[in-house]
Amino acid sequence: MATTKPIVGTKRRSQRGKQPMENITRNSAAPSAQSETHFFEQRYLFAFAPQAEVLHHLRTQSLKADQELLPSIMSALAEVQPRVADILQNEVGLADTVQVTDLPSTYNEKLATIAADALFQKTFRMLPSSFALVEVDKLIAPQRTVNLNYVKRLTGKFPKTPTLDDLIDICLAPTRSMDPIQHLELGPNMHVFSSPNSDIRILGSFVKDLVPHDLQYAVSGGLPTNAIITFVGYGGSPVNVLRAGSRVVLNNGFHRVFALRSLGVRQIPVVLQEVRDRQLEFPPTVVGLPREYLLDAPRPVMIKDFFEPDFVITLRVQERIRLVTVGINSSQHDVPA
Repeated sequence: MATTKPIVGTKRRSQRGKQPMENITRNSAAPSAQSETHFFEQRYLFAFAPQAEVLHHLRTQSLKADQELLPSIMSALAEVQPRVADILQNEVGLADTVQVTDLPSTYNEKLATIAADALFQKTFRMLPSSFALVEVDKLIAPQRTVNLNYVKRLTGKFPKTPTLDDLIDICLAPTRSMDPIQHLELGPNMHVFSSPNSDIRILGSFVKDLVPHDLQYAVSGGLPTNAIITFVGYGGSPVNVLRAGSRVVLNNGFHRVFALRSLGVRQIPVVLQEVRDRQLEFPPTVVGLPREYLLDAPRPVMIKDFFEPDFVITLRVQERIRLVTVGINSSQHDVPA
């Protein structure tokens, strides 16, 4: 007979003396369906999500075996709402008290080297930016899910008790090791790039005047004079945040922040991007959450909420690969001279 285990790994009682999450159990045996054999564990901050979103997330993201737990999960969601309501009332304005301080001057030379990196400068050229130490728990968190397998990989690489020097390397280095990107040419002018890292993206295009060395890449011959270069890769490496008024919103590096918080780190170095005009400079949405919620909600979701046991569930989510397709369409017409 297969054993069972809690869907959340905790035995802590809720503040109301009940244990709604402990009653959610799943079959611990591996999924039998061939299409569900590759999965990762995902922490889902369901307590702050609308019921419709939780239903949609379970239906579209989790394995079928976990979808069978839907009645228990929805019951747990209802059970935890009074506690969420208490927090929303008692912690009004908490996100506005996040601590932001300067890094010690002893690191000025190291930070200057990072800031001088050409790609770093291009990544952060759109807003005034600086380096700062920020309080982790009060960072506003637009993301609701965490890939626990990836976090385990990260924490395995990090020092168990990282120093500030270690944290600068982890959080601010302009480059870091990333998953390799695979390429497949589907046909003329059609390319597909794939990666298990969902951060893969198109990084822009430009027109390049050719030099003699470039002609070796003219696979179709002819007399080429220009090339259109399209960059495919990953977003900027440094952990960065957007500060609008007294609020600081995590913009990149969520899993590293979560992994470091799991190790007990409460302050991290970040690239602090200053938003002076929220209507013109702050993105309309960040990871799906609207600007109005992130900047105006009296008590938005923060990093610390991911570490409240009754607020999260652990789901098994089928592994996936992110595809980026790049195609070039052209047309030729004769028009009057």
